[in-house]
This record gives sequence, C-alpha cells and structure tokens, in this order.
Amino acid sequence: MRFGLLTVLLALIPGIALAQNTDPTGVSFLGWMAWTWQTAVFFACIATALLVMTVWEIARPGGDPREPGILGIDTTRGDRLFISLLSAAYIHLAWLAFFSGPLWWASIIALVWAAAVAKWV
Repeated sequence: MRFGLLTVLLALIPGIALAQNTDPTGVSFLGWMAWTWQTAVFFACIATALLVMTVWEIARPGGDPREPGILGIDTTRGDRLFISLLSAAYIHLAWLAFFSGPLWWASIIALVWAAAVAKWV
C-alpha cells in the first residue's frame, strides 16, 4: 500500500511541476493536458483517498474483510475503494454520453454509489 501511494505522489508532483515549465520555444511540456484547478482538485482527492487508506491500513491492518455482499464477492477496504473509483469513472462517462445536464449531477450520483458500496458491498 505504501508503494502505491509513493507511486502516485511521484507521478503527480513532477507532472504538476512540468505543467508550469516550458521548453526553449515557450511551449509547456504538458500543455496538451488540461491542468486546470478542477483537474488538480480531482487528482488531489484521489491522492488524499489513497493516503487515508494507507494510514488506515497501517493503523488497522487486514483491510476489514467482509462476506459477499450484493455483488457476491469478498471485499476489503481497498477493494471497495477501487470499485467506487472505477464505478465513478463509468458513471461520469455514461452521463456524458446520455445526458446534457451539468456534470455535478454525475458526481453526486457517484458519491451516493460510493457510499452504497462502502455500506453494502
């Protein structure tokens, strides 16, 4: 778990730093990426979730395994976080494909789904 957090931090810190730097022609190294404040908040939330999960695992090892829930599989805290994050990505993609409303609604749906996964999966 510590290795995963270190990997995320090592990937994010240089990426954000490089987004601010330019080559000799004045073009940003990562100018092709959408490094807006919203993107930074998104990655900060993911990094924070991984950090919290790492601290939680160090404090209470074992991952809090559960018997099969509504998905029919044994899960740990990390499994439930992964399922929530992957589901959130698909919820947002489906929202973009089928609805024209603000993306905040998809985020709310994803948060409700994540709470349900944490409770019943």
